[in-house]
Amino acid sequence: MTEIESYEAEVIDPIEVIHAGECLSVSGRSTLDFEIGRHKEEGTLHLRIAGNSGRGMWCKGWASATDIQDIVLGEGELTAKNFHDLHPGKSINTSGFVLAALRELGLIRANDENTRVHEHVPSTTFEKVVSAYMAHAKAVKPEAGGRKTKTKEG
Repeated sequence: MTEIESYEAEVIDPIEVIHAGECLSVSGRSTLDFEIGRHKEEGTLHLRIAGNSGRGMWCKGWASATDIQDIVLGEGELTAKNFHDLHPGKSINTSGFVLAALRELGLIRANDENTRVHEHVPSTTFEKVVSAYMAHAKAVKPEAGGRKTKTKEG
């Protein structure tokens, strides 16, 4: 093991995955795996894209719920471009994947007049939709052979 590999093995992610889910990409051509995490010391929520059934590259880093909430509340009309600043200098696919995950969670929805544009669902926060999504996933039993969503209470 090289010195760099040894150092990387010692680094512990301060964010613990508390739920894993999946959704369709905005285009509907691939299935995305996303994770919701909680910072072990600060207790703050985070979101990351963990998998993509398609070919596109993406950033696997965490985005804080606070940063996501600021973007969603700060813009009337939301497109993937609004989420580029969550992972600056990384794959532009990531922002579209985040948009899809936020739509799945129920924080945003497609605009009735233009489905390419999304809007904040009134009276929702990241924390509220995550709690509701996790509760729903826990209550719904997957069909035989279906994929389970994983929730870790915390």
